[in-house]
Amino acid sequence: MPRVLGLDEAGRGALLGPLIVAGAILPAEDLPRLVKLGVKESKALSRAQRPRLLRELWDWGVRGRVMVIPPGRIDQGNLTQLELEAMLALVQRLRPDQVIADPPVAPRAIPRFRRRLAQTTGLAEGHILLFPKADAQDPLVAAASLLAKVVRDGYVRALRSRYGDFGWGYPGEPKVRAFLVRYVRAHGELPPICRRRWRTVQEVLGAKLQEMA
Repeated sequence: MPRVLGLDEAGRGALLGPLIVAGAILPAEDLPRLVKLGVKESKALSRAQRPRLLRELWDWGVRGRVMVIPPGRIDQGNLTQLELEAMLALVQRLRPDQVIADPPVAPRAIPRFRRRLAQTTGLAEGHILLFPKADAQDPLVAAASLLAKVVRDGYVRALRSRYGDFGWGYPGEPKVRAFLVRYVRAHGELPPICRRRWRTVQEVLGAKLQEMA
């Protein structure tokens, strides 16, 4: 029975906390059930709704794994390459017959990304479907998106218990900006949970430190 793997991530645009790449796998004949369950892209669900729906998916037979990429690893590498490596690892571990994903590249770079994925995994290129916003169009990619976000939320909650409430780690959040300024003023450096190489970090700190000077 052919098995289909959906791939997606959570936290690519965050300043604080890890990037999570997730894979959700299911026999092809069971895919229509995901539609009946109301699976949809995780951004359309509240944080309270996500774990409940994820438990339902597990009860229905969806299985998955995640790859956790911490900020320090992101600072040392290329984000697109790290996502590719995580996707490859998930394909190799879950051994699907078909892959569906929203690739971390511009549309014109999708064919090259597909070739790299095929060459490394041994899957035929025709069995690798890559298209923008796949999480909003394919229920299995939506399930992977859901898994990635639930896992990342858990990591963020654990980090907040240690560092204090910094929101969910995204640059547009006032809590993130305020936390970074407080931490730098108190410790003289960025926290280890921050992606230090990102230009956004310097922009946030520069503006905020000048305001508070």
